[in-house]
Amino acid sequence: MRKLIPVLIFAVLLTSVGFSEAATTPPLVGFAAKAGGTILDVPIPKELLSIPLTDADGKTFTLASLKGKTVVLTDFLTLCNEICPMTSVNMREIGDAVAKVKAQGSVKGLELTVDPKRDTPKRLKSYQSLFNDPSWTMATGTATGLKNIWSWFGVYYNVVKSDGVVIDWMTGKPITYDVNHSDVIVIIGPDLHWRWLDLGSPAVTNPKTKGLVPAKLYTYLSSAGKSNLVKPEQPFWSTSAVYGALDEIFKIKVGN
Repeated sequence: MRKLIPVLIFAVLLTSVGFSEAATTPPLVGFAAKAGGTILDVPIPKELLSIPLTDADGKTFTLASLKGKTVVLTDFLTLCNEICPMTSVNMREIGDAVAKVKAQGSVKGLELTVDPKRDTPKRLKSYQSLFNDPSWTMATGTATGLKNIWSWFGVYYNVVKSDGVVIDWMTGKPITYDVNHSDVIVIIGPDLHWRWLDLGSPAVTNPKTKGLVPAKLYTYLSSAGKSNLVKPEQPFWSTSAVYGALDEIFKIKVGN
């Protein structure tokens, strides 16, 4: 019998990575997944499922519209220079692995921003074009809608003033603010239940691979970002944990 993970563990882990706000997630009790992360079974409220989202092509959808698909969901912003480019590297890998086994009809990768003010569909399109890979979806929404979705999943973020050193890879101009955020990856089941979660920075599979991070984004990585590429801080999540969860929970064999 697997050991149950108590509700407070999730809140404590969020606090441990720098976020002390009270969690607004539902009570979470689950058990450890074989490849990492935690297996859950929590229905997503209807009011969250109906929040409008917009992808990089300007198409509107909702989480409810994804019913019948297994959704791998994570948070990011296009102007992050420490962690998010590696999140996108992992989501690209997951998208490619899904495409390789022709499972696009049943599994969807979704990166949802925590910076709706700047991450317009146009910017998302430009960002994803740097990866030259459309195998996963990037999306935005209204500030209120995204806050409600991410707060429920335990992702907390706040705007902080920039020191003026960070440069926008798209415009070449200094950015005026940054967004601090917790890093979480979750899986939503075809029945629109929250079924799995993992926490922390993304650990890429082959960090020393040349061109793994698009050249333009690599140029703008901070020293901390370049360090996180090679050796992410604990806790971290990996694509192998996602593949393991897809197999263990849904019997979907993707990746290695």
